[in-house]
Amino acid sequence: MDKRPFKIPLVVWMVLLWWTAYSVMFASQVVAMGDTDGKPIAWSRALHFSFGGWMTWVPFSLGILWLVRRFPIERGSVLRALGVQSLGVAAIIVLKAAYVYLTDPVFQWYDVLPGFGEVVITSIRNNLMTAWTVIGVAHAFVYYERAREREKRIADIEKSLVSTRLEALRAQVNPHFLFNALNSVAEMVHVDRDLADRMLVSLSALLRDGLKQDEVQERSLRDELAVVDHYLMIEKIRLTSRLQVRREIDAGCLDVPVPVLILQPLVENAIVHGIARRKSPGLLLIRARLTDGLLRLAVENSAEPGAGTVAGNGVGLRSVSGRLQLLHGPRARLLQPEVTPERYVVELEIPLPVPASPSVTRPLERVA
Repeated sequence: MDKRPFKIPLVVWMVLLWWTAYSVMFASQVVAMGDTDGKPIAWSRALHFSFGGWMTWVPFSLGILWLVRRFPIERGSVLRALGVQSLGVAAIIVLKAAYVYLTDPVFQWYDVLPGFGEVVITSIRNNLMTAWTVIGVAHAFVYYERAREREKRIADIEKSLVSTRLEALRAQVNPHFLFNALNSVAEMVHVDRDLADRMLVSLSALLRDGLKQDEVQERSLRDELAVVDHYLMIEKIRLTSRLQVRREIDAGCLDVPVPVLILQPLVENAIVHGIARRKSPGLLLIRARLTDGLLRLAVENSAEPGAGTVAGNGVGLRSVSGRLQLLHGPRARLLQPEVTPERYVVELEIPLPVPASPSVTRPLERVA
């Protein structure tokens, strides 16, 4: 059994508050008119008369709102809606007349109670416009509800679409770098089993990270770099002295949120398309700094002169650029500021979360 307490809908409170305020205002007018005419009316009598008459509109207003929600005046059903609402108005007029007729001994609406037919005619004069006014207000409320629901539905669809597209882009990245890592392990098994074993440990860490991040689109730069370390460990074993890694990380950047797997594709491109093609040692440099409300990440690598460069044409960079746009819009950018025969750089600009906006750049933390 559901034991949750019953909650009165907000619209009921709004209707009750409106007609209560209207009843008090009407009573004040009755008192003022009595004073003007030289026939003072006590506040208790005025409130008794006013509340007895106007508070009947609380259930009538809620009934009209229910009716308008079921049969709103809209394109394609105007005549049907007007017909149904007209019947509702007629019912209210008759019910109001019956209420006045039956409660006359209590409220003394008439000095001498007339026949019911005359009471109905008076009810038409007194309640017809009020009923249609309430119908107009109910339509405004219903249209407002629909607009809010439509906005929420559009927002949910957009959110779902963005999430789906983000997951699709991430799904492109995960198999891409894991496939390369598996190839590296397969090559090393025939050369050094101990090193291959260490590579498998790092590979399992990469797989574990990929599985636990299914619902997360951002994490701290510190955590992102930790995952990159596992990949670099595999590549260092495979490339030995040909891969040299250096970091220039502003210490204030480490807790800034970045998209998951945003650095991995850049590092992989730098190694696969740059350093792995060299016969001599090559440098992989990862930089991070804070400037102008942005986190600027850069991955720079040595290239093999004359070998050409194909970085930026594959899955990795497309995924990075796509996720940046989906998560941060036009303020986030992927740049390629410096491309030379011997040097290749990719830079990311990611907006800092509000209100994090450092005014100074902290000393660099250099890690060899």
